[in-house]
Amino acid sequence: MQSFAWIESPLQFLSALEARAEGEFMELQVRGDASGMQSFLKSFETRWLPAEVTLRTAMARPEVPARPPQATVTRARHPVRLLVGDPCSGRFQSALANGSLGRPEHITLIDDGLATEHAVRLLTTTYPTPLRRARQQLSPTRAALAYSTALNLRSALRSGRMSWTTALPLPGYLIAAFTALGGTVARHDFERLRSLDLPAPDLHGEIVLGSSLAVDGLIHDDAYMSWVETATAGRTCAYLPHRREKPEDLARIAALPGVTVLAPGLPVELRLASAPRGARLLSLPTTAASTLRLTMDSPQIEVTPIPSSWWTDAAPDGLRRALNRSFNIRQYNERVDRFTIVAMCDSESYLKWAARTMDALGPDADSHLWLIDTPILPTAEQTRNALLGSSWAGRTIPVVKRGDLADGFLNLTPDVVLAAATGPVVQQIYASAARLPRRPGLVSGLPGVGLPATSKGMRYRRIGDTFITHSSREREEYLRITRELRIPAEVIVNRLPLLASAEPPTPASDLGRPPERIVFATQAKVPHGKEDRVRILLALAEYRRRHPGSEVIVKVRSRPGEQETHREEHTYMSLIDELVADGRMQPGELTVGVGAMSTFLSPGTALVTVSSTAALEAIDHGLPTLVLGDFGVGEEMLNLAFAGSGAIGTLQDLVAGNIGFPNREWLLANYFHPPSTELADSIALLAVRSRERQLPDIRTAARVQDFRRIRAELRTLAPDPVVRGYRAVANRARQIGRRITDS
Repeated sequence: MQSFAWIESPLQFLSALEARAEGEFMELQVRGDASGMQSFLKSFETRWLPAEVTLRTAMARPEVPARPPQATVTRARHPVRLLVGDPCSGRFQSALANGSLGRPEHITLIDDGLATEHAVRLLTTTYPTPLRRARQQLSPTRAALAYSTALNLRSALRSGRMSWTTALPLPGYLIAAFTALGGTVARHDFERLRSLDLPAPDLHGEIVLGSSLAVDGLIHDDAYMSWVETATAGRTCAYLPHRREKPEDLARIAALPGVTVLAPGLPVELRLASAPRGARLLSLPTTAASTLRLTMDSPQIEVTPIPSSWWTDAAPDGLRRALNRSFNIRQYNERVDRFTIVAMCDSESYLKWAARTMDALGPDADSHLWLIDTPILPTAEQTRNALLGSSWAGRTIPVVKRGDLADGFLNLTPDVVLAAATGPVVQQIYASAARLPRRPGLVSGLPGVGLPATSKGMRYRRIGDTFITHSSREREEYLRITRELRIPAEVIVNRLPLLASAEPPTPASDLGRPPERIVFATQAKVPHGKEDRVRILLALAEYRRRHPGSEVIVKVRSRPGEQETHREEHTYMSLIDELVADGRMQPGELTVGVGAMSTFLSPGTALVTVSSTAALEAIDHGLPTLVLGDFGVGEEMLNLAFAGSGAIGTLQDLVAGNIGFPNREWLLANYFHPPSTELADSIALLAVRSRERQLPDIRTAARVQDFRRIRAELRTLAPDPVVRGYRAVANRARQIGRRITDS
């Protein structure tokens, strides 16, 4: 048999040799410009290679190795087997796409630490997922290449032409998912490496394994240096650097008392294989903590888990959990590790929130995003805008009819259901899920600013397990409501997923100058009155007149005829047309904008609103932000959350261009707190409880709410005029009831 191994790291190099079959002719194609590979190749002795193995360091078109003179084999045009450790590599994907790797009959995945596990998670998702690294942002061309590679490898997997050879202790769910699709998993324990005649390492005392977590931007530099200082204090230590560490960082470590920084070179599995029995090693979470137990003689490995304060915002929650598990995976309850979650959405705003919330769960979640067919179902354009900037962009989102909801759940058997929908539809989703043979965990939340907290909204969510808020202040208010209504749901805090700033944001421009462009973010519910809305439009037009060269955009969420989460009686587009027709505004003075809010938040822009989550997006970008308080600040205007922020002003401030920025104290207390893993941990626990059938039976509670459920179902079926008529009658009945009470 003949094989070709695509190598981009020292661990892949060693893993390929372990995966080689006895007598197999193998060509190792090494990417010499990969970080640390040159020092590795200089240290690696070719005498350690079997005679049937050849080595290349130039990324050329692969050829099967020339046969030794004594061998009699048939030369094939393409390698029979292709070995790869990181299918997310752009170099590998390009070579696979352009035919440089030929058409191998079989593909073998080899170890490259958590990167290989991540790739397998992506390959075993229900729907094809582009093969890209956890934190990687891809151009459209690279995204297409990543998707093409996923389809190619999934085809090999499903046809039984893929295997996985590994030394790492894998979670059982991942092995089961891989084999269920047609793959095979083989184990090795570095038997060939341990058989080599390796020199004893020149060590000095205890061994500290260097990490790339800081240089990769996953943990703070100061935290890493503090760990090294603590680990080496009062000891004589040999520091083995990671191949990507910076020279200046190594110089700082070398200056520590008792620390000797060794030159980079061979991977630790090879370098420490002949270390003395019982050698003591100190490290942060790393897969080497597992592999070294196979290559060394009874090592004592002490791994320091990473505290939450060490992580940077660049570290996804899923990666944080995976790294902290990696050193102790044999003791980890694998049932928590992988779960299936489906988000059911009924409108554009909920779809936008759900897509990003699901992204934040990371690769541990087998995520599904569905739309439920209701009168406020977003159009194709609204759907595209809602998904822009998320991993779901460009993907087709299934639309599930109301009557097919239970069947959809039965076919998917989710562990968790995220009801990302308006209250009545949440009630319907919960009722359908409650009747499943194995009830999933039930989670809901609101797509933006959740204040004021209302009893009405929580009654629809009474039988849910978890409710998501977005600030400590919101949690306090919703906890008060749940206590009053005796709702046992857990209330958790998760940072709004559309906020990306690492620290509380600061102004990105001079606040003393009128902005070049004003974007007014409309809100369907407030202000309700027509005259109030006209006042806003006239003030926007006046700003345009007073500041020649400026631009004013009225950002609406839908075009005429499209539906939103909340109905709007007096649309801004129709009011602009009226004002132009009456001569109170010139044509073109105000521009109407439709699309994703993120595309409007460019430098030089200021955002104005009465109450909109768009204000938080603008603040996140460091843009001047004005929340209009002319119509009141409180629950009725839905802007109570901005009280005390320093961002509330008047229409006069708008006309003058006097637009400020919130104070730091408000930012920390409201929405701009540090990210946490609370949501992911809560959902993972719900998944385990669902699989263990530990969640309470809520079928009786769902029947008690039959009236609300039936009303929700009628809403999904009724035409718009009927819904409006029902609301009018209900409002009239409430008014009469209040009059009777007052009298």
